[in-house]
Amino acid sequence: MLGRVNRLHVFRAAHATVIAASLCCALGCGSRGPDPAEHPHILLISLDSTRRDRLGCYGNRPPHAQGRSPSPNLDALAARGVRFDDALSASSWTLPSHMSLFTGQSLHVHAVEMDHLRMCANSPVLAELLSQQGYRTAGFASGPYLDPLWGFARGFDRYEICYGPELTEAAAAERVALRAYEQADPKLSEIQRGALLQTWREQHNRVEKLSHQDVSSEIVTARALEELRAIPQAGKPVFVFAHYFDPHYDYVPPAPYDTAFDPQYAGELDGREFFTNPAISTLIREQPGLRNRHVSDRDLDHLFALYDGEVAWVDHHIGRLLDELTAQGVAEDTLVIVTADHGDEFFEHGGLGHRRTLYEEVIRVPLIVAWPRRLAPRAGVRGLVVSQDVLPTVLELLDLRAPANITGSSFAGLLRGSSDDGRRTAETRLVVLDSGEVVPDRSKPQETAPANVVQVLESYQRGSVKLLRQRSWIESPFKVGPEKRAFFDALKRTQIERELLEWIDLDRHPDESDAGWSADFSEPRAAAALAAWRASYVEHARLRCDPSKADKDASMTAVLGALGYTDGGLGAEVDTSMFEIPPPGELLGR
Repeated sequence: MLGRVNRLHVFRAAHATVIAASLCCALGCGSRGPDPAEHPHILLISLDSTRRDRLGCYGNRPPHAQGRSPSPNLDALAARGVRFDDALSASSWTLPSHMSLFTGQSLHVHAVEMDHLRMCANSPVLAELLSQQGYRTAGFASGPYLDPLWGFARGFDRYEICYGPELTEAAAAERVALRAYEQADPKLSEIQRGALLQTWREQHNRVEKLSHQDVSSEIVTARALEELRAIPQAGKPVFVFAHYFDPHYDYVPPAPYDTAFDPQYAGELDGREFFTNPAISTLIREQPGLRNRHVSDRDLDHLFALYDGEVAWVDHHIGRLLDELTAQGVAEDTLVIVTADHGDEFFEHGGLGHRRTLYEEVIRVPLIVAWPRRLAPRAGVRGLVVSQDVLPTVLELLDLRAPANITGSSFAGLLRGSSDDGRRTAETRLVVLDSGEVVPDRSKPQETAPANVVQVLESYQRGSVKLLRQRSWIESPFKVGPEKRAFFDALKRTQIERELLEWIDLDRHPDESDAGWSADFSEPRAAAALAAWRASYVEHARLRCDPSKADKDASMTAVLGALGYTDGGLGAEVDTSMFEIPPPGELLGR
């Protein structure tokens, strides 16, 4: 009998405002400047690929490190701040989860769910809102998906991508290749244009590979320190965003963190080529997203130790930023927020890495908030919090009104000491696109046609009840004739109405085991959660970003063309509407 994880993947494979306020009114017009008790400096730190359970303040004590925590600086921050136990990421990969963090909108609303989609022009942005209130804004990111290409630089006085030398060089070469393709003479032959396209693709693949090998925390820290050291001269509150990519695989932390958490290891395995190393796992072709595990328990312990080493390396750099706040005498008056964009799976449900599922190991993330002047320390705060809740929380703490088109829910009350009433909810979403083949004519099984398998995976949590919904279907490939297109359209109509909808009580089944999931929604808590989700879903669909209002970028347009997105398959003209599906539970008649 198929397990639940296998059923999920077989299922998929088978269906192969702006705030308007006066600056003087908000910050005061006197010569003494803004009151730091009302308008603190803000330091927002995003950890890439960092599971909640890898931080010491959440209980991690690596088994081969004699009880040593990999995150002493974050542990200390949590001890003097507020540590949340129920924080989730909006998705299980970098681009959409950061888009939710920046905009205060769920994926269902901001609609940036695939690589080729950009921030909507009418989406609110935290940096922009703070800039309008007189803040100096600076952002430093080290992951490719935080490139300004996707709109992340909006509202920042200074926004920089911080790569190591080799990746910086490769990224520059990629942009040169992209410009060459974008600005190519229209008179060039198809072969010549194809050569330019191939050059760009090779450079793009090189950037992607090098990003997994890059070591960038030192650069992010150096740039962020420049801004923190300039606070006395700024004469205004400062907002600094620092994104640390190094916890992302490959797991090759710098010395001494490479051996700190498994010093006696005598095996041969290391963290290089983590996702593709056949000694660790191999892909199961029949079940996309699942992998054959080859690594032993002891070697898996070592991989976790290397992961912990990456966390410790980044924790060291975060400590430098926190120390600088103290050195500048502004630690008491700085709102510090630390969270992560997603976690990673280590075979808990048959997979590896992220961007494949919405299980707890990939969406449950750390969240630590400290503002010594205003917030009393609290540990283990319960209450669901998700990425899009950060923006409205910051605005409420600053006594600013949130834009009407955000969907996040402020957790300022939890920060101030209120207890969770059990009504907070969290919505997460993931869109996955796989390529494959189908047989359009059963009488000619040897003739296949390329196909795109689209999967929309969504979860909703209310208290300890988690609902999971999945729909999958075949999309027409980029170029097909009328006869085959009719076949694909008919196939899609049949498949898109199929729905997998289940729920689980995480208090009873924290490991999300197969046996814990149920498709029976007669249980009152499950029925109430489904009804609440349906109501929220309808409202979010009303607010969903219109693709025609997305920010435009010439280079992004060229990327879309180079990848084939503007050629009738997953074209820009239908980019987000493809993923709009009915509210969950339609097939249950609810």
